[in-house]
Amino acid sequence: MSASITLIGSITSGYHDQFNDWLAKHSLSGSSRVLTNQDDDVAVVQLLLDDCALDETAVRKELLVLSNHTGIDHIYQASMLDIRTPGVAVFDMDSTLIKAEVMDELAVEAGIGEQIAAVTASAMRGEIDFVDSFVQRLALLNGLSSAVMDGVYERIQHMDGIATLMPVLHHFGWHTAILSGGFTYFADRVQAQYGMTEVHANVLEIQNNVLTGKHLGEIVDGARKKHLLTQIVEAQQVDWSQTIACGDGANDLLMLNHAALGVALHAKPLVREQAPCPMNNLGLNGILYLLGMTTNEINAIGS
Repeated sequence: MSASITLIGSITSGYHDQFNDWLAKHSLSGSSRVLTNQDDDVAVVQLLLDDCALDETAVRKELLVLSNHTGIDHIYQASMLDIRTPGVAVFDMDSTLIKAEVMDELAVEAGIGEQIAAVTASAMRGEIDFVDSFVQRLALLNGLSSAVMDGVYERIQHMDGIATLMPVLHHFGWHTAILSGGFTYFADRVQAQYGMTEVHANVLEIQNNVLTGKHLGEIVDGARKKHLLTQIVEAQQVDWSQTIACGDGANDLLMLNHAALGVALHAKPLVREQAPCPMNNLGLNGILYLLGMTTNEINAIGS
């Protein structure tokens, strides 16, 4: 299917004219649709581009500049996925499916929240190695009672749009997975709540109801996420053109750039620059608009 550019945000008629000038400057044309309704909080307009030769890398960079300047997401997709054909969709958990970094929340319980949060933020920005930082941060949680984990999960807010996105993907037969650098204790509960298909995350070592500061098994880092995505796609015998990955941190970049649709959701600056589809103005439900669905179509399935 054809390439597209999707605008998400406060889109005025004046900005429509400005963007049309930008399209003309780049010899781009196509047919546009407004996907949202007038009473929606955020407007979404999708332009299906006519066939043309363009420098995708240069176009993405220019659209990111426009996004940063206007506050309106300008998202280029080289090809459109078909929501009605079953595919594979994988998601980071921390700051993607939930509005928290679980390691940081456990650190708060241990009284070292600021100390660990600073390291987490640096790792997510890609400034330090994820695996090294993971091992160092986890070691600081040695001695923390596992009894605090239920309370931590209960206070965590889930990402906007998750309760809209998952039923629609499952309605059309999509295989959904959590690929998380966080912990199975929390990822398993998110999976159960939204009916997701499978979970791959880190396992906390717990002895006598106390965290040991160690993990069990292989750490789920960026390379592992990409490998797991490939493994799932092959097991499901899905065409790569029907794959979605969504995350926010530097350890998500490999899978974001490996999937057909790689959505960087409320992502760190480095990730916005290097991921295919940075999106700030909607939650997870924004993925459905990138797939060409309208508000009415989404609501018809969710109701």
